[in-house]
Amino acid sequence: MSDERRNRRFSKKTRENTEKSGKNASQSRRSSGMRNHGRVSAPRKAGESQKKRSGSGREGGAGWIWGFHAANAALGNSRRTIHDIFVTDKVRDKLSLGSGHPAPRLALPSEIDRLLPGGASHQGIALKAAPLEWPDISDIAHDAPDDGVILVLDQITDPHNVGAMLRLCSAFGVSALVLQSRHAPPLSGALAKVAVGCLETVPVCQVTNIGNSLQDLAKTGWFITGLAGETDLDISAAVGAGGRRVIVMGAEGPGLRARVRTCCDQLARIPMQSAPLPGQAESLNVATAAAIALYESRRQK
Repeated sequence: MSDERRNRRFSKKTRENTEKSGKNASQSRRSSGMRNHGRVSAPRKAGESQKKRSGSGREGGAGWIWGFHAANAALGNSRRTIHDIFVTDKVRDKLSLGSGHPAPRLALPSEIDRLLPGGASHQGIALKAAPLEWPDISDIAHDAPDDGVILVLDQITDPHNVGAMLRLCSAFGVSALVLQSRHAPPLSGALAKVAVGCLETVPVCQVTNIGNSLQDLAKTGWFITGLAGETDLDISAAVGAGGRRVIVMGAEGPGLRARVRTCCDQLARIPMQSAPLPGQAESLNVATAAAIALYESRRQK
């Protein structure tokens, strides 16, 4: 090989090594700069796209609280233990941070996106939090006012509906929301976001058996009204009497289960047009139905 050809090959190899070193140095500077500014990158699982996260997130978001109002309420709740706080620079100064909380970790919106289930609207903040300790239903039954109301959900699993009903409970002064410990959404994540902070203020009771719990409430003087579409008793007439009252809501579609129905003192309906035209609604969303029932109960106190 001639000296001229050897020199050309050596020069080309030198340029390639120089370009590779420059790229590595640039990447190192960018990584160092992110660490120095307190940025945090969420690790991606194998096969996960950087732009789009697949799946619904670990346990459907259990343990995570996101959204400004939900997160700010959790930070202000002395009963809530916060393990980690991820926040954007824009949101950090708006938070109510107590002395007992960990220091917030500054993150980009896209970095918070990767921590949460796909589609979570976090508004620049996400908390990793321990679950709250909830009261026993017997304590609620004993301590509630003489005209108290308890809202019971029979296997309603949609977190948006349950979150909306938590907000209703706060608005109408309901003594407690009762859920089954199974067949119910995690008390965090999307539910907390929809509840806009009411998860931190409304007592929630988780029970093993809805029917048994209704029987126990009846023994202590609570009158139980279940909502069902096939009865003739309107909700306005059903909640007219005073005293402590339980309102039971069934899942959309199946409605109240058979045994739960037998544990109710009465079944009531929300009157609607008897023969809707094609394309018109034949039923209400369960949270909307709960709002009407709670409004009637509150109005007639």
